[in-house]
Amino acid sequence: MPHLLDPLDLAGLPLPNRVIMAPLTRLRGTPDHIPTPVIADYYAQRAGFGLIISEGIPVTPQGVGYAQVPGIWNEQQIEAWKPVTAAVHAAGGRIFAQIWHVGRVSDPIFLKGELPVAPSALAPTGHVSLVRPEKPFETPRALDIAEIPTIIAAYKLGAINAKAAGFDGVELTEPTAIYSTSFSRAAPTTARTPMAARSRTALA
Repeated sequence: MPHLLDPLDLAGLPLPNRVIMAPLTRLRGTPDHIPTPVIADYYAQRAGFGLIISEGIPVTPQGVGYAQVPGIWNEQQIEAWKPVTAAVHAAGGRIFAQIWHVGRVSDPIFLKGELPVAPSALAPTGHVSLVRPEKPFETPRALDIAEIPTIIAAYKLGAINAKAAGFDGVELTEPTAIYSTSFSRAAPTTARTPMAARSRTALA
């Protein structure tokens, strides 16, 4: 029987052990969502894990849900991620980029005053993460079906950019109420409309 510290072949990527570091949001980017040198130190210090899954990395400005979260939608961000992945590799580690679009759990304060987007105009319960004083979630704007290919393209570009930045792979994050999950699950994130049903299929 395999043991936790035994090597593992992950679809052609050899892992030295089976201990996976789960994503942990750290918010150590710049106000413009550029990764900073301290991120390289943070992940390199943890390179002994069989695999590191990065913090959630937005694939588009529309998908940002936190202040100073590092993104991966432009060249400056790609270049700033390269020293991070290089530091992990130099320490003998492997790292996947966890890419996401936070959808309806964002807020206009992160989106230059624009409403967050979602399959339907249904507000999540609770409050915007880490904002003080507490601020209830806004009711998001329901996407027009014509906008959905743009979101899909942003995820594709995020994966391409992650490869260019030196990541060993990507993980699509799927917590409750995050954008992609909102399409793949029914109530309470989507209304029963033809557009919502077609949208879920488009992202499957």
